[in-house]
Amino acid sequence: MPSKQRRAYCRKLLLAHLVGAERHDLRTLESRTGMPRRTLQDSLADLADIGIACVFVQDGPKNNHGYYRIDDWGDHDPAWVAGNLERLEREVSELF
Repeated sequence: MPSKQRRAYCRKLLLAHLVGAERHDLRTLESRTGMPRRTLQDSLADLADIGIACVFVQDGPKNNHGYYRIDDWGDHDPAWVAGNLERLEREVSELF
């Protein structure tokens, strides 16, 4: 069983991949991953801790209308993340 820190790191990489691949808001990420809303919010906010710049793009009349976008992957290689997606999902799925 992976450590708690490893699972959290894999979860962040998985979310960064999803957000980088297409437009997602919390509702679509919740549906796609099965993760609780609060876990998603915390993980997206914590992407900066691993050097990934993620922003919320306002796209509508209300504050919660919009989507997340990756502005900078930092030292992470998005191609590596995409190539190891199945492994990341497997490690994260042990939580949910």
